[in-house]
Amino acid sequence: MNLLATGTIRYLLYFYGSVDKSVCWLVLIEYDQVRVRGRSALKSESLVVTAKMATTVSWAYSSSSNGSSHAANDQDRIGDSRPHDPEPATPQSLIKMGSRGVSNMEDPDGTLASIAQCIEQLRQSSLSAQDKEYNLRQLLELIDTRGNAFSAVGSHSQAVPVLVSLLRSGTLGVKMQAATVLGSLCKENELRVKVLLGGCIPPLLSLLKSTSVEGRIAAAKTIYAVSQGGAKDHVGSKIFSTEGVVPVLWKQLEKGLKGGHLVDDLLTGALRNLCSSTEGFWSSTIQAGGEDILVKLLTAEESSTQANVCFLLASMMMEDASVCNRIIDAEATKLLLKLLGPGNEASVRAQAAAALKSLSAQCKEARKEITSSNGIPSLINATIAPSKEFMQGEHAQALQENAMCALANISGGLSYVISSLGQSLESCTSPAQIADTLGALASALMIYDIKAETNKASDPTDVELTLIKHEDIRECVESADAVPALLWLLKNGSSNGKEIASKTLNHLIHKSDTTTISQLNALLTSDLPESKVYVLDALKSLLSAVPLTDLLREGSASNDAIETIIKILSSTKEETRAKSASALAGIFNTRKDLRESSIAVKTLCSVMKLLSSESEYILAETSGCLAAIFLSIRENRDMAAVARDALTPLLTLANSSVVQVAEQSLCALANLLLDPEVSENAVPEDFIMPATRILHEGNATGRTHAAAAIARLLDSRQTDSALTDYVNRSGTVLALVSFIKSTEHGSASMSEALNALAILSRLKGSSEHIKPAWTVLAEYPDSISPIVSCIAGATPLFQDKAIEILSRLCHAQCVVLGNAIISSSACTSSIANRVIHSSNATLKIGGTALLVCATKVNIQSVMENLHEVQLHKRLIQSLVSMVTLPKSSHLGDMEDKRSVSIRRGSEEEIASEKETCTSVIYGTNIAIWLLSEFASNDDKSKVEIVEAGAVEILTERISHCLSQYGQFDVNEDSSIWICALLLAILFQDRDIIRANTTIKAIPTLASLLRSEESANRYFAAQATASLVCNGSRGTLLSVANSGAAVGLISLLGCADADIHDLLGLSEEFSLVPYPEQVALERLFRVDDIRVGATSRKAIPALVDLLKPIPDRPGAPFLALGLLIQLGNDCPSNKIVMVECGVLEALTRYLSLGPQEATEAAATDLLGILFSTAEIRRHESAFGAVSQLIAVLRMGGRGARYSAAKALENVFCADHIRNADSARQAVQPLVEVLNTGLEKERHAAIAALVRLLSDNPSGALAVADVEMNAVDVLCRILSSDCSMDLKVAAHGAIIPLVGLLYGRNYMLHEACSRALVKLGKDRPSCKMEMVKAGVIESVLDILHEAPPDFLCAAFAELLRILTNNATIAKGPSAAKVVEPLFLLLTKAEFGPDGQHSALQVLVNILEHPQCRADYSLTSHQAIEPLIPLLDSHVPAVQQLSAELLSHLLLEEHYQKDPISQQVIGPLMRVLGSGIPILQQRAVKALVSIAVTWPNEIAKEGGVAELSKVILLSDPSLPHTLWESAAAVLSGILQFSSEFYLEVPIAVLVRLLRSGSEATVIGALNALLVLESDDSSSSIAMAESGAIDALLELLRAHQCEDTAARLLEALLNNVKIRETKATKLAILPLSQYLLDPQTQAQQARLLATLALGDLFQNETLARSSDAVSACRALVNVLEDQPSEEMKVVAICALQNLVMYSRSNKRAVAEAGGVQVVLDLIGSSDTDTSVQSAMFVKLLFSNNTIQEYASSETVRAITAAIEKDLWATGTVNEEYLKALNALFGNFPRLRATEPATLSIPHLLTSLKTGSEATQEAALDALFLLRQAWSACPADVSRSQSNAAADAIPLLQYLIQSGPPRFQEKAELLLQCLPGTLTVIIKRGNNMKQSVGNPSAYCKLTLGNTPSRQTKVVSTGPNPEWDESFVWSFESPPKGQKLHISCKNKSKMGKSSFGKVTIQIDRVVMLGVVAGEYTLLPESKSGASRNLEIEFQWSNK
Repeated sequence: MNLLATGTIRYLLYFYGSVDKSVCWLVLIEYDQVRVRGRSALKSESLVVTAKMATTVSWAYSSSSNGSSHAANDQDRIGDSRPHDPEPATPQSLIKMGSRGVSNMEDPDGTLASIAQCIEQLRQSSLSAQDKEYNLRQLLELIDTRGNAFSAVGSHSQAVPVLVSLLRSGTLGVKMQAATVLGSLCKENELRVKVLLGGCIPPLLSLLKSTSVEGRIAAAKTIYAVSQGGAKDHVGSKIFSTEGVVPVLWKQLEKGLKGGHLVDDLLTGALRNLCSSTEGFWSSTIQAGGEDILVKLLTAEESSTQANVCFLLASMMMEDASVCNRIIDAEATKLLLKLLGPGNEASVRAQAAAALKSLSAQCKEARKEITSSNGIPSLINATIAPSKEFMQGEHAQALQENAMCALANISGGLSYVISSLGQSLESCTSPAQIADTLGALASALMIYDIKAETNKASDPTDVELTLIKHEDIRECVESADAVPALLWLLKNGSSNGKEIASKTLNHLIHKSDTTTISQLNALLTSDLPESKVYVLDALKSLLSAVPLTDLLREGSASNDAIETIIKILSSTKEETRAKSASALAGIFNTRKDLRESSIAVKTLCSVMKLLSSESEYILAETSGCLAAIFLSIRENRDMAAVARDALTPLLTLANSSVVQVAEQSLCALANLLLDPEVSENAVPEDFIMPATRILHEGNATGRTHAAAAIARLLDSRQTDSALTDYVNRSGTVLALVSFIKSTEHGSASMSEALNALAILSRLKGSSEHIKPAWTVLAEYPDSISPIVSCIAGATPLFQDKAIEILSRLCHAQCVVLGNAIISSSACTSSIANRVIHSSNATLKIGGTALLVCATKVNIQSVMENLHEVQLHKRLIQSLVSMVTLPKSSHLGDMEDKRSVSIRRGSEEEIASEKETCTSVIYGTNIAIWLLSEFASNDDKSKVEIVEAGAVEILTERISHCLSQYGQFDVNEDSSIWICALLLAILFQDRDIIRANTTIKAIPTLASLLRSEESANRYFAAQATASLVCNGSRGTLLSVANSGAAVGLISLLGCADADIHDLLGLSEEFSLVPYPEQVALERLFRVDDIRVGATSRKAIPALVDLLKPIPDRPGAPFLALGLLIQLGNDCPSNKIVMVECGVLEALTRYLSLGPQEATEAAATDLLGILFSTAEIRRHESAFGAVSQLIAVLRMGGRGARYSAAKALENVFCADHIRNADSARQAVQPLVEVLNTGLEKERHAAIAALVRLLSDNPSGALAVADVEMNAVDVLCRILSSDCSMDLKVAAHGAIIPLVGLLYGRNYMLHEACSRALVKLGKDRPSCKMEMVKAGVIESVLDILHEAPPDFLCAAFAELLRILTNNATIAKGPSAAKVVEPLFLLLTKAEFGPDGQHSALQVLVNILEHPQCRADYSLTSHQAIEPLIPLLDSHVPAVQQLSAELLSHLLLEEHYQKDPISQQVIGPLMRVLGSGIPILQQRAVKALVSIAVTWPNEIAKEGGVAELSKVILLSDPSLPHTLWESAAAVLSGILQFSSEFYLEVPIAVLVRLLRSGSEATVIGALNALLVLESDDSSSSIAMAESGAIDALLELLRAHQCEDTAARLLEALLNNVKIRETKATKLAILPLSQYLLDPQTQAQQARLLATLALGDLFQNETLARSSDAVSACRALVNVLEDQPSEEMKVVAICALQNLVMYSRSNKRAVAEAGGVQVVLDLIGSSDTDTSVQSAMFVKLLFSNNTIQEYASSETVRAITAAIEKDLWATGTVNEEYLKALNALFGNFPRLRATEPATLSIPHLLTSLKTGSEATQEAALDALFLLRQAWSACPADVSRSQSNAAADAIPLLQYLIQSGPPRFQEKAELLLQCLPGTLTVIIKRGNNMKQSVGNPSAYCKLTLGNTPSRQTKVVSTGPNPEWDESFVWSFESPPKGQKLHISCKNKSKMGKSSFGKVTIQIDRVVMLGVVAGEYTLLPESKSGASRNLEIEFQWSNK
């Protein structure tokens, strides 16, 4: 910064203070100028900056009197360039006008007379329009050139009416001139009013609407002139409104007049003039869509138009804010910002800024839009543009003000703009940036005014602070010597000026200034200013920066000043005294060195005198001063001695009702308590209540001091319960919490508050119902969150205090604490960090407790936070190390335990239950608990805990506690259970168990299992269970060897109520609820343990548990389970159990009637024990048998089953089985057999069998006289029991078979039923029955003709037996065939018997070898079955038909006449509709169909079989209709006369048969029907014939026939329109692609079928058509026959004709190359069809990448081949070529295209009309590319095509009309030769002699040529030819021929002729006589006979 910049700053200060009329600023300016004159060189950059800012300031002067707002309604401030409104006429002005008129009366220059003459002439109606125009121009010239013309026109009464009349009714020219004259008159306001009143508006509007551009311009100019009346033009306002001028002007603007930019400018200017005066202007504007029109005009080229548009937009938005959104939507914001830029005129920029100002003032969205469009920099640049671009005038001022106001609207006020600019200075990096920003800042300060703030009035101090904030600006202000001016203002200025000066000085002064201090001191002692407030403020700032030596040196300015301040403490003015105390407070607050000096003591003595003042203001300031002085009371002991006298008055003031006084007093007291003596002697109760009050009501400083006072008062003080009670009643704790909540995080206030709260939290209560001080926090959970928020991100000291406070709440408000910690960001990691790094054991425990609270709420969140900051592992290490803390840190006494502890369970649970050792976790156990939480929820944590040495530490701790308990007479530590809990969780990890430390822990856990504390034992069992469940076999052996099993047994069976809390803990940590059971069970699974010493030691303890134990009710049942586990498969353990008295114990226990489960377990154990023979021989076994029998009688179901099983084992002993007591078991076993469940009955049978195994007779007479042997066996065997149950009684088979003799038919039936049941349930018994002779016994009884019921029972038994194939094939079964056939002939034999007998016969005769063994006649075998086929029982019918089908398989039965008799009954069975019957009947018919086909047909077989075949039930077996199809096929093969009887649907169904013969028969029939009746095709398709035929092709079955029929069907148009045909595309394609398809005829027919399908456009467009394309291309690639090629190509043509995707598929399948190969085929049809295919394939650009020059070459070769072969060309080749040339222009420039031209010419010459047309099209397409292709290509092609010129000329003259246009266009592009033959001349006469005539020819720019000279007479004959060659035909060229005479006699020239030669190009030859010009005036005209030729030669 330099001096000029400093001067500019002074200007800024002046403008800023201008609101206060402060003359001091002017003095400041003059003073600075003097300083500037003494300075030297200036930098160029600074000059620029200063120039900019100075320019800005100069504008401020010019506009300082004009107030404005950002949304100003006075649009005149927007830079309006129009003149000010004229003043109304006054008498003086009228006098002047009159005098002017008088002077004009003399008319020295004849102006008045000339004007009068013009007007009089214009009034004449006879005057022509031209004369009127002349007079009007003359009148206009007079008005423009002569100054007195206006008065002359105004004085003429008829002037305006005449002009208006001419404007209304004259010609267009007259109207224009009249409008121009009227516009000129409007320069005088009086004349303008006359013009308005004369009615000029309607004709002007009419002229404006005319079609004449000049007329519209003239009208627009006049309307603009007449509208310049301004806001006070009341006459014009009414006229404009009445005549509707505004809507018309808008409408004309909207039309976009052709008058150009001038009309737009004039109309927008007129609207601008009218907007402020015309009534209803804005409503009309908005209704006419004015905003849209204006937005469009923003892009106008005329700057004046743009300025007018912006002005109107700004005014419109201020008038109606609703248009703002529409303007934004039209994107006008960006246009306005563009117009704001430096490339535009100043007026445009000013008005654009005004529009942006209005837009930003009216619309919030607009402010966002401007910001997002980068408008802020543009507006800032606009504010500094005047100074930066050296702009002058009102536009520059308006631009600056409007842009700044827009910025203020966007930013929220000018003060915010100023602040932002001040802040932006800090980021400026170059002088140019600083200069721009300072310029903008100057602009903002220039227009700053309280009235300009739209949002709120800003404090001027904010502006001043901004001005001096930046260091560069500060230096400028300081260097400008502003201090004297500020001092002058401080003395003489207004109140506001003094405030500004004071605050400015406070900010500016960085170092002491003796002169300034002296001047301020003088002001203090002088009369002025009257108020010393602002002087003291300034002096305070100065003295705060003075060196201490100056302050202490007597006579110095600083010392005098401070002495003066101390002296005026005794001033008579209250304000002065108070402000002096305040100033001293400010000085001592900042000056520690001063506080420790003698001045502080002196000041203190003076200030203390003010404590007796009655003024509250003085008391408050005095207390504040004391508070500042007391800050160094420890260091200044002299001061301390004096200060102690202030304690009592300050305490009194602290209780003042005035909060400010009390607050300041308490601040002084707080600092006074820094004196140890004062603190020690103070009474806490005197401070607590005032401090609490200030904590509630004071400000931040007061509350901080209140908290500090409490802390300083109570720190290191012995407290009692009375003080605690006082604190509780005062509410101090909650007040501190409230203060913490309101303080800034990490501030000193928070530190003091936390310190005080921590000290209060240590206050203890008493047993007399006085709670500790911290309990109030637990009672008010909302008070916890503020303290928690102090932890995250704070210093360690803050965190430690907060943790100390909160840790005491963990017991009472665990969940609330946890939620607060979780919700506070980074709180968890902060606590963890303190636990890790703190050395305070109590703090570590407290922090751990807080983390436990957090984990109870959301452990997952806690762990994620710890992992995120990578503290998890370190925290675990710290927690593990805490476990090793000494016992003293465990907080042993109960009160300490409660202070930092974790309570498990809710309040209700704690209140309702007796507290246990697990209810409260305290001390280092909290660390173990947190480790347990981590390990339980994260496997990785387990590893980290073990790595930290937790297992060794925990083991050591348990061992230490157990050893102390064993060595000393102390109570066992009941808290070591938590160590075992953590071990239990850790041991869930198998990897941890493998560690050596784990093995070392096992003995310790075994010892802990013997603890007296139940919790210790329980969790030792949990740890053991974890080891056992997750450890290896070695681990289990170690556990077993440690003796843990006995300890685990001691826990078995405890009541849940007794270990309720332990079960809850297990559930919480996902541990098993009963670890002892799990551990023992797992241990005893290991064989080595189960059979080893561990088991032997455990068995006695388990046997002892069989005795009832009151407190362990579940022990017997668990002991039984373990004993069962130990006893299974372990005889040695059983012996040990018996030796331990288990039999006696079990017997006694069962006698007590235990619960069912226990009873069942006891009997199970007895069963296991009795499985050993040695135990069965034990003397106690007899007693057990009796007890087991009792259980059978009265026990539960499970126990009864177990008792029966046990009896089964015990009955193995002979001495027990044969004892009388054993017989007592029979009756209960039988009862179980009758009433028991399945397994119970099974066990009862087994026991009975074992009991009676040596006495079969006893087994048959079980126990009851009413039950004989057969009844019992029948009941057992006939029951619904399972097979296992009946197996137990399988020994009864032989007795049952033995009973089948004699004539006891009822017994026989019962035995038979029993055997049937046994055979059904246990098939293996069947062979035993047969071996026992059951079949022979049955046959013996059947020979005796037993009753029908017995025959039926025997038949059923035989059926069961013969169901076994081995039995059915055996010799015994062979004996029953003939008897059973005989039995079937018995009339009385019932259906049940018939069914069984028939099934037996089927079982036997279904085997071919069995049928071969019999020689039964048809009368014996077939005839008995015929009546059974008509049985009313379907099952009998079924078996009869089935048996018949087996018999008819034998050839001798098939041809037997009796077999013919079964056809009728079989037909009836077939017609029954029952599928199973139909199946059997058809099976029988199949065997005889070959022999009796005609008979089957005559019996209605065709119809019935057709019905069976048409059955659509999917559940029917396929063999049914397959067999029916075979029979029907046999009938059809027998005779074709049955074709018509078979429904088409049946024939179609036959196509799906698996028999080829059946399929062939159906195909033949369908082909016959299709050929005879075409309508049958549709029926076939509807019946699914297409699908069936496709399936045959897919299976390669009957391919030729199937393909023939399929093609015939698909050739039917109606069938192709059905949906089914679409599904045929893919199968046919697949068939063609199938490599197994070898039948060429079938392939041809399939291809033909595809071609038939794709005649349908819909099918050709289907998705499956793509696969058909590939298939057909594949067919062509397989070297097919020519016929196949044609068929495939035709099919492909149909495909690509309709679908682009098909084209793509063909190309991708290689079809392009294939067809190109085929196009050269020797077969004409193939070649032509290929060409047609190419044409279709390349009919569009779908496969343009495949269109290449090779394609053209192939077609050209085909054309050439065709020409050689036939002399002509098939047009299809040419059409294909045209398709390529037409769709792919790039191919036209290829070499093959060029080579094709000769062939095209030949085709054009020799071809048919169609061929010629195609060739012509091809040439025309090639010609189209000549202009774009390379020159050499176009040249070669055109040269080759030139041979066609004669042909083209012929076609034009003689060809079809459609050829002419293309032929002409071609001719115009072909090179050729023009031949001109000058034949002769006629009438070349001259007066003397013969002429020597010759002709000179000139064509274009070519050299002229001439004929020979002929002198033969007047008619010379030259017959001479001239040739010109052209690359393209000459267009528009003319041949000039002049005929001259070389003779010296006569004329030198006979004339000239010019001939247009275009016509010869088209016609080829043109000949005629051409007359020479000029023509001869006498005689015949001269002419030349000329012939023109255009050819390719």
